Amino acid sequence: MRTEFIDVDGRWGIILNFNFTEKDEEEMSAIMDSFGMARRNIERSMRILFTHNSGMAVSRDDLRMSAIFIGEPTSRSQFWNSIAHELRHVSTAIIDYYGEPYNGEPAAYLDGYLLQKVVEEIAEPCGE
Repeated sequence: MRTEFIDVDGRWGIILNFNFTEKDEEEMSAIMDSFGMARRNIERSMRILFTHNSGMAVSRDDLRMSAIFIGEPTSRSQFWNSIAHELRHVSTAIIDYYGEPYNGEPAAYLDGYLLQKVVEEIAEPCGE
């Protein structure tokens, strides 16, 4: 599994996980557990994440942290589609935590900033 940590100006952290296999299930489960997910939800999430073009984001306000899991993509563009989708969930959690409007400029800037940070961290996402 490849794991990258994205620091959002010291105000929020994102653990991004991708290129995982079933041998990473224990580590993935531990991350989900640390975010307070119930065992039943972790098991359901695992079944989903081991399908193509899947993803999941979970956030904890008290930690100001999010975790993103991206399942195996069928293409490079699908990988980025899944990243953008899950980053939107994280952006919504951050915007909600800081009490900003969802349709305002801070939210739009945050979306772009998060994607920029991910692109900076991930040069070659799919081993290409």
